[in-house]
Amino acid sequence: MKPALVTGACGFSGGHMVKILADEGVPVRGTDLARAFESPKVKMVQENIGVDWNAPGVEFVPSDLSDKQSLKEALKGVGTVYHTASLYDYSAPMSALEKVNIEGTINLCEAMVEEGVDRLIHWSTAGVYGHPYMPRASINPLRMMYEQAWGIGVRPWLPDKDYKRPLAHPTNQPFTEEGSTPLNTPADQPRGSFLVNDYSITKWKQEQIVQRFGREQGLKWTIMRPAPLYGPGSDYGIGGIVIAMSEGLTSMLPLDLRNYLMVNCHVRDIGRAGYFLAQRDDTVFEDYNVSDPTLINQLEFLKIGALLVGRKVHLIPFLRMPWLMPLGIWSARIVRWMENRFTNYQRIRIWEESSARYLSSSYWISSGKLKGLGFEWEYEDFKLGLRDMVEWFVKVGWIK
Repeated sequence: MKPALVTGACGFSGGHMVKILADEGVPVRGTDLARAFESPKVKMVQENIGVDWNAPGVEFVPSDLSDKQSLKEALKGVGTVYHTASLYDYSAPMSALEKVNIEGTINLCEAMVEEGVDRLIHWSTAGVYGHPYMPRASINPLRMMYEQAWGIGVRPWLPDKDYKRPLAHPTNQPFTEEGSTPLNTPADQPRGSFLVNDYSITKWKQEQIVQRFGREQGLKWTIMRPAPLYGPGSDYGIGGIVIAMSEGLTSMLPLDLRNYLMVNCHVRDIGRAGYFLAQRDDTVFEDYNVSDPTLINQLEFLKIGALLVGRKVHLIPFLRMPWLMPLGIWSARIVRWMENRFTNYQRIRIWEESSARYLSSSYWISSGKLKGLGFEWEYEDFKLGLRDMVEWFVKVGWIK
């Protein structure tokens, strides 16, 4: 059996992918920057998620996405590439994101073609669907009375009885693979929405690059679009929010967070989905959303997170997220300026503009296409996944 190659093997998704493949008995070769492999934090995380680089059939070969020759060395004899490597940092400059996410992907695809490796499982992001339209409930009593009167006393008499939702209050629709994606939209933005950060912009272009290599060079790709991921090993994103809660930084929450959906997926289920898709021929040249089946609002997530880390939260009923988003963006810019201005000031990593925009949006990502193939989630219940993640954080000392 040819070994599988995992790029970004020292990262969050990559480390778990190495573990999943090794557990399945697949010879696995991890690759990443040599300095990442030697990082004390990476060593601690990988030891505590069960990655054993000394196990039979498991090896590490250093490489750099900016150095195609080093990639060719890592690719020798490989059957399938799991491309998890990416610069995942909403605050990174566009030049750094382009170097890793765009130029690095071009180098990898070229090296794969030159080495005769033609199977690629590519990690993208659900962020390529852009900022969703938001359903908003009216808080004007006169407006609510008018809508009730219209629905009961006027519309039933009309010849055209189809309900037409006001344009200012669209229904929250799930993003599916049939919507506007980099694979069916020959532009640099999705139709009907907009990309909210530079990271998503580079991931949009990344998908188009992979598609082009398939069309022109015969590269057999499958693209996954993970929802925001969480689990043991990451103190960014959802994990970073939970750690911040443990430190008492989100003790007051607006009540209307209950009106905002959130999506997520445990990192193990993302890796398991990648392995599942790689075993099938009918997934070649196809794209799949990877989000767990849980429907949960943002307030439920934060309340459960607070409960797990032993913190109280206070709900403020008169606050509204549309009012708080500008404050969140403004404060993120201030702390970013302070970090750049003062060498002894280090901001909380999740305190950034993109986090404020995501928390003020209602996201719904459908994984119906993946489920239709028979994939089964290990962590269907987000609450159980959060519990296991917090237990791991306590074990390694990230939460005291």
